[in-house]
Amino acid sequence: MPHFLLRLAALLGLGLLAAWSAGATPRRPAAAGPSVAPNPATLAASSVQRTSQHRLDSLQALIDARPQPDTITVMLLTKLAWERQQRDTRSGLPVLQQALRLARRLHCRDFEAETLLEVADCYILLGEYEAAKHWMTLAEAEFTRIHNIGGQIRCLGRLAKIAAQQGQYATALAYCFRVPPSFDAGDTRRFYTSLQIQIGNVYRQLGELDNAEQYLHHALQVSQHWDYPDRLNLIFGELGEIRRQQGRWMEARYYYTQSMAISQRLHLAAEVLRMEINLAEMDEQLGHGAAAMTRAHVVLGTARKVLPLSVPRVLGLLARSSLGRGWPDSAVVYARRSLRESQLLHVPEGIRDAHEVLARAYARRGDFARAYQAQQQFMAARDSLTGAEVSRRTVALQYRHELGQQQAQIQLLTQKTRLQQQRQELNRLRQRWQALLLLGLAGLILGLSGLAFWQYRRRQAAREAALRTSLAADLHDDVGSLLTQISMQSTMLREGLYPPEQQRQHLDHMAETSRQAARQMSDVVWGIDARNDSLTSVLDRMRDHAYLVLPPAGVELDFVAEPDLTAAAVPLAARQALYLIYKEALHNAVKHAGARQVTVRLRLRGRQLELDVHDDGSGAALPARPVGQGLRNMQARAAAAAGSVSYDASGPGFRVVARLPLS
Repeated sequence: MPHFLLRLAALLGLGLLAAWSAGATPRRPAAAGPSVAPNPATLAASSVQRTSQHRLDSLQALIDARPQPDTITVMLLTKLAWERQQRDTRSGLPVLQQALRLARRLHCRDFEAETLLEVADCYILLGEYEAAKHWMTLAEAEFTRIHNIGGQIRCLGRLAKIAAQQGQYATALAYCFRVPPSFDAGDTRRFYTSLQIQIGNVYRQLGELDNAEQYLHHALQVSQHWDYPDRLNLIFGELGEIRRQQGRWMEARYYYTQSMAISQRLHLAAEVLRMEINLAEMDEQLGHGAAAMTRAHVVLGTARKVLPLSVPRVLGLLARSSLGRGWPDSAVVYARRSLRESQLLHVPEGIRDAHEVLARAYARRGDFARAYQAQQQFMAARDSLTGAEVSRRTVALQYRHELGQQQAQIQLLTQKTRLQQQRQELNRLRQRWQALLLLGLAGLILGLSGLAFWQYRRRQAAREAALRTSLAADLHDDVGSLLTQISMQSTMLREGLYPPEQQRQHLDHMAETSRQAARQMSDVVWGIDARNDSLTSVLDRMRDHAYLVLPPAGVELDFVAEPDLTAAAVPLAARQALYLIYKEALHNAVKHAGARQVTVRLRLRGRQLELDVHDDGSGAALPARPVGQGLRNMQARAAAAAGSVSYDASGPGFRVVARLPLS
């Protein structure tokens, strides 16, 4: 070949390398053959689902419109991150980090665990497995802390997926088999189905296609019955891979197409891309080089952002298709790019395939020195990959063999257990008549005991009713002195025994005495009334008293009781102590000059009822309050009901906390 032609070829090679370095798609030489114009229908069918800008803007507007960040904001941020990942996987990470920080600030552990899992999924798609394992460990710990079994199963599935993608098949199976078959039901069925798909994936890579199909068909039946479309697309994809390994191309294409249709409907960009690449490789194997290159060109740009691990496959496909169509220069450029991407992403299969295409392309160009060098590198990469693959498969098969032995031992132990149970059943038959006799005798004794207990409870209820009636009668005697005083004062007023200037004062005193007598009678009678055993009546009484006392004094009320309290029964002593302590606490709050609001909280603490009365008062008299007569009365009433009262005057205002037993 003349020297100027050699220089021209060298310049052309340098230009192609520069175009590759700049990320541009190399142009085919004009003499290589007619270019194939992309079919619009093919492009529409094979293009990866892209998130519309309208959805992104709508989600961002909803987030910006939230007046204050809350759990809904966390959900919106997670959705926004997912939508952004459909265009660029890495672009969703900052949004997920923002959602994670907000979930931790709001102490929402369930949202925090889900967001951690989403972050790990992003790193899995990017092929950054160490980062993915780090975030997966955090997610698994959080799911364990909140007792979320489904989340723990999903973490095991992700760890199995990482191990399988790294060729650690035994480790992947170990993760999957940590979940027992009993989880294939209820709320965990969906997650267990994902593990079945992952097991099928591992067995397919091990070449055990029958075992793989067994797990995948079980997952397919479950997913079709319970309508799991996000599992069906994965199952169809795996079945397509199995048919491809078996050389059943039309069935493989059918499964790939089904998987892609479901993924497109669910807007799963990564799965759509994966099926597009599979279909492109199918076209290549069936001799449709133009269709294969068209599909590969369409998905290459999106694959860099959404599924970077697939870029070496796409470039390798373009290299092989170019070589098959008689374009060795384009094949060299694509193969070099595939080699570089494979080295960056640590994809040994891509390195092997790139060297193989380079060897063939250099030989086609007549550059036998480079062809020989590429062939040597191909053989070294192939031997290394084959050795590592054989080692991994051996370990996985050994693990499966050990697992089979364990299952066989379990079956043998089960058979022995059944024999022992049969022998024990014979002994139980001999002793059954004795057990029936003893059971009848025990039933008779139990019936007599129940009758005696019922009579005792009836007598006890009668005594309690009589006691309450007696207390109500005694109350009238206690109030009698107040009524007598009112009667005497009214008589003296009627007979004019008081000077005119004192009559007003005595009338006020008489009115206050009558109100005091009425309140005392109402409170005590209400407290011993058997119809007021539930906390509902107690709460109504407490609210009525608060609105009677606080508003006239200019004090606002914040009264909250837990919903579970309404079903609780309160003993007589506890109910009386609760109401009297509550009245005394409100009385102290009203007497305190600086109080403007009283906060009342009623809670259940196990088998104790907790009353928390807190006012916002402040002033010089505050430190002296805990030694008042009213506080000593509260302590005495709580002690009489086997409870306790504590005070807190260290912070703003004054707090009274009473704890009374409910049994």
